[in-house]
Amino acid sequence: MCSKDQGFGLFFLIYCEINHMKTLLSSILVMFFTLSALAQHETCAHDVVLQKMASKTPQFMGAMQAQLAQSVKGARGAQKKSNTVYQIPVVFHVVYNTPEQNLPDEVFTNQIEILTQDFRRLNPNANETREIFADIAADAEIEFVLAAEDPQGNPTNGINRVETEESGFFLDFFSTEITLDEVKFSESGGADSWGEEYLNIWVCNIEDTGFGQLLGFAYPPNGAANWEGFFDFIAEDIEGVVVHYTALGSNNPQADADGVAFNNGGRTLTHEVGHFLGLRHIWGDAFFNGCATDDGIADTPDAASGANYNCDFSLDECTDDELPNMIENYMDYNQDDCINMFTAEQVAVMRFNLENFRPQLIDGQLVNVNETMVFQNELNLFPNPATSLLHVSSNTDLKQQAYVIRDLSGRAIARGTFDSNQAEVPLNLSAGYYVLELTEGKLRKAFIVE
Repeated sequence: MCSKDQGFGLFFLIYCEINHMKTLLSSILVMFFTLSALAQHETCAHDVVLQKMASKTPQFMGAMQAQLAQSVKGARGAQKKSNTVYQIPVVFHVVYNTPEQNLPDEVFTNQIEILTQDFRRLNPNANETREIFADIAADAEIEFVLAAEDPQGNPTNGINRVETEESGFFLDFFSTEITLDEVKFSESGGADSWGEEYLNIWVCNIEDTGFGQLLGFAYPPNGAANWEGFFDFIAEDIEGVVVHYTALGSNNPQADADGVAFNNGGRTLTHEVGHFLGLRHIWGDAFFNGCATDDGIADTPDAASGANYNCDFSLDECTDDELPNMIENYMDYNQDDCINMFTAEQVAVMRFNLENFRPQLIDGQLVNVNETMVFQNELNLFPNPATSLLHVSSNTDLKQQAYVIRDLSGRAIARGTFDSNQAEVPLNLSAGYYVLELTEGKLRKAFIVE
């Protein structure tokens, strides 16, 4: 793992709302990328980062698409409720330089309520989902609570306030470093992470980039099979979400300080947590023709680009799928008042990623379809991605342990028994995403087959 000063921290998803109507084309960077201007109010550096990743590591996009395709393939037909509701402990690191940035407690409790409502489909505007999409709107069965204990076991209200001498924190588009990560370290004027047992949310003044006001960004799951080899660069102490202090909650006294009125409903964080759990923008993060680029999820219609805060329910940019733009989706760009849903397949992907790649957040709550499992990081699979042979090692005794390989729907497709602690598993599998599970050791880990 590298520190905040190493590499450029490739893999993160950014939700950046730009409040100025500006046209930008930049191709004079180290790895040549484009910021495309979207009409009215916003572009997103998430798209830029995907282009950087694709330029630097050609196999990246293929691996990402393979994982998403396999994830949702397992999800189709399994859209009923799981009857397992996960609760995620949240810590807000409030890194403030002025009294205005030091938001009152009620903003954070209000934001927690909004997150839970949105992920449980209890949001007040859920009934505004259009009939054409109502059947696929889904309850993620994920709830959020303020942390009750800090990492040392001391009581907390889940709000960690840190005064800083920094006037704000800045994402430099022209740097190969993710400079906004400085808010995550006390040595650079920020606040240190509480660890992967919490959803760490840093609330700070994100300074204007010169292209407009960014409202936040989030790293996707670290350790997912399709990211191995890439996510070695994402350390535990930078995982989480960063949010501009004006964009939090629906009762924020500083909500209008960013000059935008339609982002005051607390949905910026709903969108960011969707990224944190592995979702992409519904238009597939395309720079130009989004109609030809998919987000990998079948029940989100194609879109040419983000809807850009016009709340236009007549918008139908991609005519080949016979469906209008799903502008009410939380992973689109739109006014907080007109976004109101995740789809069933988005929910399936988020829950899979939570269970497999962020299990520390729901420790003790994990229920497998067939039996209770304890997920631990004691199982090592390599190479990953694999082709015809998978090497397996662990710090637990593998010899004579039975294993099963499952696809993402939970179906067992291969079984065997290890004959040593340095085992090899022959693979005769189609390209896709799988989970190797030890039936005695209660360990499991995902891997991808190319």
